[in-house]
Amino acid sequence: MFRSQKYFLAVLAFVTLAAHLAYAQDKTKDPKVVFDLEKPSPANDSSAKNPAGANDAPRSSTVPPFGKACSAFGAAKDGYRNLDSPYSISELFGAPIEVITIRRAGPGQEKPDREELRKHIFTVLNAQTVEVSRYADWDEWVPQGIVATIQFYDHTKGVLEESAGHVCFSDYSGTVWWLRIPVTTKPQP
Repeated sequence: MFRSQKYFLAVLAFVTLAAHLAYAQDKTKDPKVVFDLEKPSPANDSSAKNPAGANDAPRSSTVPPFGKACSAFGAAKDGYRNLDSPYSISELFGAPIEVITIRRAGPGQEKPDREELRKHIFTVLNAQTVEVSRYADWDEWVPQGIVATIQFYDHTKGVLEESAGHVCFSDYSGTVWWLRIPVTTKPQP
């Protein structure tokens, strides 16, 4: 009887270990990228019918601000963290990413090149950083860019937003982080 209990416990431990290892992210396998772009809201045509006069007050921009998706997670306005060594953004998520659903491509990209957008997302995920904060620690206004929903291996969700090197994302625990990554420019021919 004692031997069968040992055998049962050994099998249970092996099955538990195998299930745990199945969740470990394979570094050679990229997450699946899905495009589910939102339809842009119809523009207010009243401005087209009545052009602005010289004495009219300036109109506010119709471009949504950067960080709106991250702010929905209720980010704290304090906290800054220096990391001991550089980490990629995908490592900072804290769990394997299974699916990335791109919801918005940014202004001027109504029909984006999907392969270029997919490559850009992986460039952002692989970008290295040594500091993150719990708030947007920059003063400049940043227009909304790429907005994506992140689905982790256990089907919990987070968000990723990127615009011209400005990044905010919610990690696996739901904590929202903000950072800037260097923007690489394409060489001029």
